[in-house]
Amino acid sequence: MLRLKLLVLAGLLAAPLPLLAAAPGAVQAAQGPAMPGPDSGVRHHGGPLAGLLSPQQRAAFMIQAREQTKDMSRDQKRAWRKDQFQKLASLSESDRQKLRSDMQARWDALPADRKARIEQRMAERKGADRTAH
Repeated sequence: MLRLKLLVLAGLLAAPLPLLAAAPGAVQAAQGPAMPGPDSGVRHHGGPLAGLLSPQQRAAFMIQAREQTKDMSRDQKRAWRKDQFQKLASLSESDRQKLRSDMQARWDALPADRKARIEQRMAERKGADRTAH
């Protein structure tokens, strides 16, 4: 019985492969790369802000986000977050520079002890990420 289930599962997994193989190379290329490259927009550590802001600027952004969403429901927070990331994705280069300078100013305005605690947590997380891989 187990062998039958495995055969059925294998058959289901293999079924879409002939369809993909039948598509011309130009169609496959238009659909996107099989493995995303470094410029594919896929980020694993740091999220969508990783390529836009420094770690300290990201921390300032997250502090600001927490302040703005602390009284929102879960659904409101999701909608706010989706809206924010859409705005970030559509920023012009001058707007990105302004965001970077604003977040750097927020970071610089934090008390030294709070910055030290945040940087310590970032270092701990970075170390944990390295040991996990």
